[in-house]
Amino acid sequence: MATSYSVSAVVPIIIASAARAEGIDPTQIISAHELAAPPRADEHIAAADYFAVWRRALALIPDAAFALRAATVFQLEDHEVFGFLAMSSQTLGEAYERTAAYRALYCVGARWELQLEADAARLIWYPWPGDLRDAGYRAAMDFAVADMADAIRRLGRSAPMPRAVRLQHAAPAEEAAYARHYGVAPSFNSPLYELEYARDLPDLPITTFNSRLRDYFDQECQRLLSRFPASTSMSAQVRKELIRSMDGGDSSVEGVAKRLGISSRSLQRRLTEEQTRFNDLLSEVRSEIAQRYLARGTVSASEVAYLIGFTEPPAFFKAFKRWTGMTPREFQQGAVLEA
Repeated sequence: MATSYSVSAVVPIIIASAARAEGIDPTQIISAHELAAPPRADEHIAAADYFAVWRRALALIPDAAFALRAATVFQLEDHEVFGFLAMSSQTLGEAYERTAAYRALYCVGARWELQLEADAARLIWYPWPGDLRDAGYRAAMDFAVADMADAIRRLGRSAPMPRAVRLQHAAPAEEAAYARHYGVAPSFNSPLYELEYARDLPDLPITTFNSRLRDYFDQECQRLLSRFPASTSMSAQVRKELIRSMDGGDSSVEGVAKRLGISSRSLQRRLTEEQTRFNDLLSEVRSEIAQRYLARGTVSASEVAYLIGFTEPPAFFKAFKRWTGMTPREFQQGAVLEA
């Protein structure tokens, strides 16, 4: 796994705190030193280590719904200036837009995307690469989705709840706990992780709006981001350029290097230093964007193949099967059934 995949080191502290509330010694999950000297929100741990924290927690609390309970412990204030910026924004839409540039302060290699449709606002979670058979990885995904839903409920003056929740992993034994947490029964084995709300979600006011505090925390986030290494990593820059090219543009290493103003050899060397490769990043972005196109149901698999840079549809079909374990047709059918 690339070193650029990471999450705030505050999150394991939250997991350990939630375990302590359930009678578990938190030092069995993280070290006593980490508990005694909690990190800043902008200090990170590798995503692989983060998943290991969840595996240790679930070995002590063998309950998939623990990740949901842990999310309720996590407060926006735990994100420090990042969270305070969201809390002082005027609307949920403004909070989402203002914090977008600073999300690397909390999470690198996974992201949320807001899609506004005619009758719905959809928040889609594009996670770190991982194995859904891994209990630690599944728990991390559950925590991410539940944390976003809780943040929206706490921020919005009307405490908005999702009208649909879709999760990629299989249904756990404690399925009813998920319905109680979200106020709606989630759909499991879904093509994407997503929360669906009413279309007016971005317009909903935030109770704690304060324009002066918002501007102050915006400046503080800018200051932090300016010295945050992951925000300037070559892999992050390459991912951004690749995402921009996923509409039939040039996604070759030469084309990306040219747009970044360096030689392709220098680009490859920089990625090697960050323990990743261009082809790995290209596959990740292609998989992510292909799933997004197919889930919408308005673009054929052959058209998707062209948009993400495949010259022949059969090569795309083979690659998509390797990425997801499904053919594009199977994936798209599943998306239609979930809609």
